[in-house]
Amino acid sequence: MFPLRESRSRTLGDVTGRALTLLQKRGRTAAFRAARMTGATVAAFLVAQLVGLHDPPPLIAALTALLVVQATLSGTLLSSLQRVLSVVSGVALAVVFVAVVGLTWWSLAALVAAAIVVGQLLRLGPHLVEVPISAMLVLGVGASGAESVGAGRVVETLIGAAVGVLVNVLFPPAVQTRYAVQAVQKFADEIAGLLYDAAAGLIAGPVTVDRSTRWLQDARRLNRHVPRVDRALTHAEESRRLNVRALGAPPMGMGMRAGLDALEYTSVSLRTLFRAIDDATRERTGIQDDAAYADTVRRTTASLLERMGNVVTEFNHSLVAQPRNRELAQERLTGSLVALRSGRALVEDVLLGDPRSRAGLWELNSALVTAVDRMLDEVGPPPGPTAESPAFRARDALQAAQRLRFHRRHPH
Repeated sequence: MFPLRESRSRTLGDVTGRALTLLQKRGRTAAFRAARMTGATVAAFLVAQLVGLHDPPPLIAALTALLVVQATLSGTLLSSLQRVLSVVSGVALAVVFVAVVGLTWWSLAALVAAAIVVGQLLRLGPHLVEVPISAMLVLGVGASGAESVGAGRVVETLIGAAVGVLVNVLFPPAVQTRYAVQAVQKFADEIAGLLYDAAAGLIAGPVTVDRSTRWLQDARRLNRHVPRVDRALTHAEESRRLNVRALGAPPMGMGMRAGLDALEYTSVSLRTLFRAIDDATRERTGIQDDAAYADTVRRTTASLLERMGNVVTEFNHSLVAQPRNRELAQERLTGSLVALRSGRALVEDVLLGDPRSRAGLWELNSALVTAVDRMLDEVGPPPGPTAESPAFRARDALQAAQRLRFHRRHPH
C-alpha cells in the first residue's frame, strides 16, 4: 500500500511541476511581450512631444506604435508600411475633397467610397479602414485646418511606425521554432496513440461498437489539427526572418513541413480505415459465415496497426533528432518501415488473396492495405519499382479482386 501511495504522490508531483514550469514560461513570454508593446507606445508618445506635437496630445503616434509592434519583425515592417500608406492616402483624399466640395452628406459618402477603393487597390489588408478614418477626421476640421491636421496626423503616424520598428529591432521577439516543433510532435503522438490504442483493443478480443465509434471519432479529429500545426510552422518561419535572435536558435529543419504533409496524408488514410473498422463492427460481417477467418483478420489488423504506430513514432523522432543523433534515428525509422513492409507481405494472401475476404470483410481488408501502402509511400522510400515487388503484386491483386467483385454485383 505504501509504494502505491508513494507512486501516486510522485505522479501528482510531476504533473504539478510540469504545470508550474509551463506557467512560468508563459508568464515570462507574456511579460516580455507586454513590456515591448508598452515601451513602444510610451516611446512614440514622448518622441512626438519632443518634435513639438502637444495639442492635441500625440495619441496617434502611440496608437500606431502599439499596432505596429507585431509578433514578428517582418510583420512589423509590413504593418508599418501599410499603416503609413493608409494614413497618407486618407489625408490626401480629404485635402482634395475639402478644397473642391467641402463637407456635405454626399461628399462624405463619395470620400468614404473613394477611400475604400484606394485602400483595396493598395492592398492595405487590415489597415484598409484607416484610409476612410483618416479622411473623415481631416474632412471634419474644414478647409482652414485640413492641411495642418493632415500633416500632423502623417507625422504622428511616421513617428509611431518608426518607433515600433526600432523597438522590434532592439528588442526582437522570440523565435517560435520550438513551439512549431512541439505542435508537429503532438500531432504525430496523437496518430501513434490512436494506432496503439486500436491495436491493443483488437488484440484483447472482439471490438464493441462503442469502441470502434470512438476510434473513428478520434481519427476524424486528427485532420482538424492540421491547420493549427500549419499555422504554427508558418509563424515559426516568419519569426526567424530579419530576427537577430534566430542566429542563436536551432533551425526548424528542412523536413518539418514535408513531415507534416506526410502525417496529414497518413491521417486521412487512417480515417478511411477506422470508418471501415466501425462499419465491420456494426454489421458483424464475416463472423456468422466464418468466425475463424474474422478472428484472423482481427489479429492481423492489430499487428499491422501496432507496426504502423511504431513507424509514426520513429518518424516523429527522426524529424526532431539532433544532428548527432540523426543517423541513429534514421536507422530506427528504417527498421520500423522494414518491419511494416514485411508484415504486410506476410498477410497479403490473408487479406487479398483469400476467397473468404470477399464474404464480407473486403472493405476492411482493402482499407487496411491502402493505409499501410499510404504510410510506406509517405514516410519511407518505396520498396523498388520492380514487377515482383510486394507493392506491385498487391496492386495487381487489389485491382483483380475489385473487377471480380464488380462483375459479381453487376452480372451481364
